Amino acid sequence: MLLNRKNRMTAYLLILPAAAMLAIFVLYPMILNVSLSFKDYSMLKTTTKNVGLKNYVTLLSDKRVWEAVQRTFVWTFINVAGALIIGLGAALLLSNGFKGSNLIKAIVLIPWVLPSVITGYIWSLMLQEDAGVITYILKILGLVAPDFSWFRTGPLSMAAAIMANIWRAFPFFTLMIFAKINTIPSDHIEAAMLEGANSIQLFRHVTFPFIRPTVYTCTYLCFIWSFNAFDILKVMTNGGPAEMTTTMSIMVQREAFQFFEISNASTMSVIMFVLMISVIVIFTLASRLVRRVKK
Repeated sequence: MLLNRKNRMTAYLLILPAAAMLAIFVLYPMILNVSLSFKDYSMLKTTTKNVGLKNYVTLLSDKRVWEAVQRTFVWTFINVAGALIIGLGAALLLSNGFKGSNLIKAIVLIPWVLPSVITGYIWSLMLQEDAGVITYILKILGLVAPDFSWFRTGPLSMAAAIMANIWRAFPFFTLMIFAKINTIPSDHIEAAMLEGANSIQLFRHVTFPFIRPTVYTCTYLCFIWSFNAFDILKVMTNGGPAEMTTTMSIMVQREAFQFFEISNASTMSVIMFVLMISVIVIFTLASRLVRRVKK
């Protein structure tokens, strides 16, 4: 009994530093952020007062906020879908063990380890109207007009940033799914092949059910990262042109560090958090319901 109590005390002491760091750098800022969303706090004012739900009412009745919410979801879902499809395809391809696959496994990690700011600058250079290598190749092949520019219109600017973000995100799916595929018991695959299963049937009935938890986890993480993405959009478009690529994260940054309206920024971040958690909960419940129906 005494030994168990000592073990528990030792465990609590070991996790205490990590818990303290989380409380200082995560929990306290979150609580402070929520508190500021109910106040009229601006760095341009000398006084602060409680305003209740006024900030939420004001922002939720602002057309610009709803447009930013729409862009955020479009940005997020396209990024997650693109990274998942390319990452899953690359993982399946690498799992075949073709010649040179070991070298590709090392190279494919490069986009993921690069800082997102660097990724944004690299893609901005490659997509430049005059000197960008990708734009130059497209013009040489006659696929775009001679005066084509990626950053002239909102949809093209968003497409450019999405391409950069997918390029950075897909290696995460590739490496996680590839690692999971390598743990599939060989007898499962051999039994399916003896039953005459083709490649599609093998993937549907053996491979995917085994890697499904990993796919779900990676999708959740990529959704959170994409929903909160700021660096690539800031570097490549800065929300332009004409705010056509302004997402919620860009709006939060502008309210806090350009307009110095801290309460508005806090309110927007709380709205972002609620929307993000809502989507995750809905997706989780829907996936569980689908699994129950199949059973």
